[in-house]
Amino acid sequence: MPAAWAILLLFHPGGEGTEIYNDLEDKVTAFMVVHLGMLVFIPLFAAAVYLLTRDLEGTAARVSRIGLVLFVIFYGAFEALQGIGVGILVNELNGLPAVDEATREDLVQDFAEHVLIRGGLGVFVTIGSIGLVTAMIAAGVALRGRAGAPLSVPILFGLAGLLISAHPPPFGPSGLALFIIAVFLFLRSQATARVPAAMGQAGSG
Repeated sequence: MPAAWAILLLFHPGGEGTEIYNDLEDKVTAFMVVHLGMLVFIPLFAAAVYLLTRDLEGTAARVSRIGLVLFVIFYGAFEALQGIGVGILVNELNGLPAVDEATREDLVQDFAEHVLIRGGLGVFVTIGSIGLVTAMIAAGVALRGRAGAPLSVPILFGLAGLLISAHPPPFGPSGLALFIIAVFLFLRSQATARVPAAMGQAGSG
């Protein structure tokens, strides 16, 4: 799932965010596909992180679960408005040839920069991003403290959360790659820990 999400994000149209209409005028389909996919992958990713810690107790595990809820609700709302909402608006304006270019640019920019959704500073994206980063760090701490994960796991989880919250490439795909690496390191540590235990049981038998 994280690999599929990373591949999807590679198709995210680029741009500085200062001329959104011009950036998306002829890339609406790709923009909409990516952000519709985001609405699918956001809860799936939250479920994946939850599954890693579902059998763990303690403060860190509980904090992670709270952060995941905030991530799904608020980052999902940000995606619906900033991604799908902006895409629909650009598409509708493309179908209105009577509207001049400057008016189109202003309408899209004003909508995208609304205080609730504007990239980096909007209420929804800020709360959702903080929720994700907090959830990832707390999950890593829980795995280290309760399941013996190596120190690299919480570090990679924290970096992954930061990069995923800034989802256009190269940030989002890089963050998802770090998450995959961290999970691999955790699973390897679990397998390594089971070998001595199994040998000890065999020797005592």
